[in-house]
Amino acid sequence: MKFNKLFLLSVLVISLFIACNNDDDNILQNNDTLFTEMQDALGGADNIANATAISYQSTGVALEFQEDPEPVDGKVADYTFNLLYNLDGTQSKQAWDVDAEYAYATHFEFVETIDGTKGLSEGSTGTFPERFAGFGVTGDPMFSTKLAARQKTLMMSSPLAIAKLISTADVRGTDYGTIPIGFNTSSLGFGASTPDIELIINTNTKLPTKAQVLENDPLLGDVVYEVVYSNWSDVNGLQLPQKLEHILNGFTIRTETLSNIEVNPSFDDSELTVATPNWNYDATQAMYGHLSSQFHYRTILQTFPIDFPVEFTEQTSPLALPSELVATDPNAYRISGDFQSHYTYAFKVDGGLLIYDSPVNDRRSAAVLNRIRSDFRTAPIRYVVNSHNHFDHNGGTRGNLAEGGDLIVGSGSKTFMEDVLQRPSNVLPNPIEGNSINVIGVEENMTIGTGEEQIELYTIPSHHSEDEDYIVLYKPFTKTIYFNDLVNPGFVFVFDQFPPIDQERIIHLAKDIVDFIDGQGIDVQMYHCTHGFTTQDFDFQTIRDLADM
Repeated sequence: MKFNKLFLLSVLVISLFIACNNDDDNILQNNDTLFTEMQDALGGADNIANATAISYQSTGVALEFQEDPEPVDGKVADYTFNLLYNLDGTQSKQAWDVDAEYAYATHFEFVETIDGTKGLSEGSTGTFPERFAGFGVTGDPMFSTKLAARQKTLMMSSPLAIAKLISTADVRGTDYGTIPIGFNTSSLGFGASTPDIELIINTNTKLPTKAQVLENDPLLGDVVYEVVYSNWSDVNGLQLPQKLEHILNGFTIRTETLSNIEVNPSFDDSELTVATPNWNYDATQAMYGHLSSQFHYRTILQTFPIDFPVEFTEQTSPLALPSELVATDPNAYRISGDFQSHYTYAFKVDGGLLIYDSPVNDRRSAAVLNRIRSDFRTAPIRYVVNSHNHFDHNGGTRGNLAEGGDLIVGSGSKTFMEDVLQRPSNVLPNPIEGNSINVIGVEENMTIGTGEEQIELYTIPSHHSEDEDYIVLYKPFTKTIYFNDLVNPGFVFVFDQFPPIDQERIIHLAKDIVDFIDGQGIDVQMYHCTHGFTTQDFDFQTIRDLADM
């Protein structure tokens, strides 16, 4: 497949691997032999065949590499989950217990059950559903994207499951020490056009070193996702790893220590049965979850279950704001994000349009642009402005630039974004393939347009983003400021429900805005955000009230 070639080019072959043999017959024979050796090292073909299920407790730490300078040292959460897993990969139950430190300090518990293409999530996840039904999510529905992401990650986390899968298919490959799993043609079925997962074998011990695959990161494009195995132990005559390290694009995003491991544990079949799923399965959405599987882990462990179907631009949640003209400004249009999450704003300027913020991925951007074209304006897009470099706010940058225009970012992000836009992006379609994008870095401020359409961009120092690298948008005509994350609307109304550490953070970020505006002497009366709640009153005094607490 075309992705295999790209993948093999992106992976460094370490000294444990024996060089590629150019004779196709010998390559096939080498992999057949290697698989047999791996089976023996794991405990033998019979023991593997007789293993049908596994259970264990995972104690983990979640890290994030795209949120600099928050969180401190990259850590976002401590977590545990108890897993019951059918080794054919189709059924699982994970009982999660999460202590999140970022974006907000909170504890939450939930249980996810997957039964083939049916998924059920029970319990509240994250700060907002738990506190005040934020994002409109009661608990976290088992969307098809997340279901597929869980299935793929659990399979890659289990060399025993992988060994069983390989034993049912031809063993083929390109390198001695590497076995393609054939996951895409397994009973999980994510399509032959998606990249193959590969199992890397230590050619000395014959035990698996890791599973790896080419994936899509919404911002970075093509990335390698790896699950590294270590600390092997004997469980019922089978060798199983007790430590897993999940790595994305070379960055560790989770480490897990496994305990209480049982092979063929006693359980009732009903434990893995889902009678009525809480979200209908969509094979296309599942494919996207498979191709960007770690996005859904990263968001939920930051307390935001934002793996919603990205095509929503209607007010489908009663707490969300609709797609409509911004009040008091006929030159500004807000595109709704379902569950109150990740709105986008479009502004008339210079005979064209300016788009503010690029969430969450390119598919979301396509839906946003369609809504702009149908309900607001068909003029060319001249500028795309990204507020800051957090992955849920710039993952759709390529999609927003699909029709052209300059990208505007804080000056500290200019080189980074130029490099990002030149990275390979083949796992999912690249909307700017072959295009050269002009990236403008704002040092302090920038003015675009005149009169009622005039837009002023300011870089603002903030603890939430790189110094002088966060861009807020100001409309002098309506005395309105636009931003995100520094304050999320609705917080002032539930401030007392947050723990002290979160209260301090909310106050700190509100002061960032107020101090900057007062220091600049800007007359701000109203505010709008790319996250939103109907409890907001749009009065900038709300932000001042938070800053004064």
